[in-house]
Amino acid sequence: MRFAVLLLLLFVSACQGLENLGSIFSETPEGLYHTVQKGQTLYSIAKAYGKNPEYLARLNGVRDPKKLQVGRRLWIPGARRVLKIPDFDESKPVQARKPESGRKEKPGAVKERKKKSPEAARPKRSFFIWPLKGILTSGFGRRNGRNHEGIDIYAKKGTPIVSAARGKVVFSGWGPTGYGRMIIIKHDNILSTLYAHNTKNLVKEGDLVVQGQRIALVGSTGRSTGPHLHFEVRENTRPRNPIKYLPEKK
Repeated sequence: MRFAVLLLLLFVSACQGLENLGSIFSETPEGLYHTVQKGQTLYSIAKAYGKNPEYLARLNGVRDPKKLQVGRRLWIPGARRVLKIPDFDESKPVQARKPESGRKEKPGAVKERKKKSPEAARPKRSFFIWPLKGILTSGFGRRNGRNHEGIDIYAKKGTPIVSAARGKVVFSGWGPTGYGRMIIIKHDNILSTLYAHNTKNLVKEGDLVVQGQRIALVGSTGRSTGPHLHFEVRENTRPRNPIKYLPEKK
């Protein structure tokens, strides 16, 4: 399917990067900002509000949770009041887990476990399927002087968007300013995917989805010049080029 060059130019600047994830949620129906206090960690804040720490970090653009600054404001979607967070004393030593049945671990056992870590098993190309049948209008990388941390795919409003792989929905709702209605899915490994500007979300937070399942419909919500999907892939919190994980189009 081919469209006029005019359409390609129209959507080439449709999306914003994730640099402003901590910005104002002017269109979010419910939620509040939590100001980080001394002794609080991303984990303790997420636990208090009943949120997934990784999801909260991603939603607020926190690249390194260990460097969370006092005074930073974190958006907590769905929260109705600011909660008191117990202090987390990092100076207290964490007791190491003893080997089961009193058996000593063999030399190199820790090293062997690291080799089997999910982070060491990087998914190969075609780990995902294309979430949408449409035209690629903007790629990953620098664009107009800023980072574009995903790809844009044009399709008519209402076109079904499918999950690129099986996983768990960790967010479904109105995203940060510019992203409109979006979905974040955590997969079985260190990868997660984001689907933004949807006109309608078909899944909710906590749902388990399979690869190819319909999860949303193409729209133009948020900061957008027309109907399209903004699709992102991340390893933990690091943005990756989605094209490297998708099968080549024929």
